[in-house]
Amino acid sequence: CLKPKRIPHVQGTELTAVRLAKRWGANVEDASEAAILHDITKKLELNEQLLLCERYGIMNDASEAENAKLLHAKTGAAYARERFGVSDAVYDAIRWHTTGRAGMTLLEKVIYMADYIEPNRDFPGVEKLRALAESDLDAAMILGLEMSLEDLRSYGISPHVNSLEALKAIRASRNS
Repeated sequence: CLKPKRIPHVQGTELTAVRLAKRWGANVEDASEAAILHDITKKLELNEQLLLCERYGIMNDASEAENAKLLHAKTGAAYARERFGVSDAVYDAIRWHTTGRAGMTLLEKVIYMADYIEPNRDFPGVEKLRALAESDLDAAMILGLEMSLEDLRSYGISPHVNSLEALKAIRASRNS
């Protein structure tokens, strides 16, 4: 279910997820499984994503219903559960790997960050983000979310509310 050009990304995400899971004490097998499956429906067009949403009873807000990039996390999680019987932890890690959310689990943070910083990614600041992910995962999450939100804004795209809530929650947890 992957476009050939996505295979190196998925492999890089899996390697990074396993490394981060070992570093931070997350379940390594769950991290590997979630990383391998995180983009399982990514190649589908918007109309196909919406059909999967209907099939799985997935509700979407207005921004999700117009954006296949947001939908692939939801449909991928549902498909992975149906096809491979993934655990709730793996389901949630796939489900939240694109936007994040308030109250993210350690595994969810590992997959979010692994997807963002895997070795095939190349963008300004990625090296700093990679180093931070090894020394302070929550600080890396904050920086990663800030970078992602800034990138969206530079294209005139409104950030998803879940990303804003994820950033707010992680910042609050560090200040408590």
